[in-house]
Amino acid sequence: MDPQTLIFAFAGIMFIAVAAFGYVPLTLELSSDRLKQLTAIGAGVLIGSAFLVIIPEALEIFEGHEEEEEGHEEEEEGHEEEEEGHEEVHIEPSTIGLAILGGFVLMLLLEVFGLPHAVHHDEDKDLLGLSATIGLLVHALVDGLAVGASVSSSNETGLIVFVAIMLHKGPAAFGLTSFLKHIKISESKSKWYLFAFALASPIMAILAFFVLRDTSFATVDNIGLALLFSAGTFIYVATVDVLPEVHSHDHNHDPPVWFVILGIIFVFLITLMGHNH
Repeated sequence: MDPQTLIFAFAGIMFIAVAAFGYVPLTLELSSDRLKQLTAIGAGVLIGSAFLVIIPEALEIFEGHEEEEEGHEEEEEGHEEEEEGHEEVHIEPSTIGLAILGGFVLMLLLEVFGLPHAVHHDEDKDLLGLSATIGLLVHALVDGLAVGASVSSSNETGLIVFVAIMLHKGPAAFGLTSFLKHIKISESKSKWYLFAFALASPIMAILAFFVLRDTSFATVDNIGLALLFSAGTFIYVATVDVLPEVHSHDHNHDPPVWFVILGIIFVFLITLMGHNH
């Protein structure tokens, strides 16, 4: 398929899937306890997506790139082989950690210097909802950047990155809207937040594709680093915005931690199904 057609197809699928998954919690009539449980599951989905989908996929991209370089190296002889050995650059383990930490720190700085600071009290629900949404919007933009850059690199790499991102986009939208409903954000405002979240990745993917397709930026390693950066933003939203809200209420029945773990198990099962196909 032509890369230009592929990027528009990916953008359309991302928007529809995210909007559909995110709309489900808004249509459900749930008791307060059930809503808290749903929010806890959503937090588990966010954490599970970062550690079980996005980070492993980035590491697979790095590993596949290194294997490809080794294959080329075996085919080269003499002087050409020496030159390639000098050009070969592997991702250092510390770089992997820095990329994840970079996404986390960016969200921290946004909250300190610009993002509305939510302190998890009842009067701050609007700020808390906006904070979580903006956090996931930043994550969605990085996702879109990874998709656009990967398709501009090659159709095969684009498909791999797209599948990895789709494995967590829908569940993330579900987690976002269930959280917004839990903190009693109005349905109309929640729909606008969902619409912005659904639109962010497709727009960034299309822009990144057309801007990067003729540049040297769209390398496999940079795509992997973008995914790791995206994972860092996910971890921030899950641990700083969502989990404190899950634990901020008195739970007379099931502890919320079990529902967080249930969300993580849900993502793990999705990854198993993805590997089996």
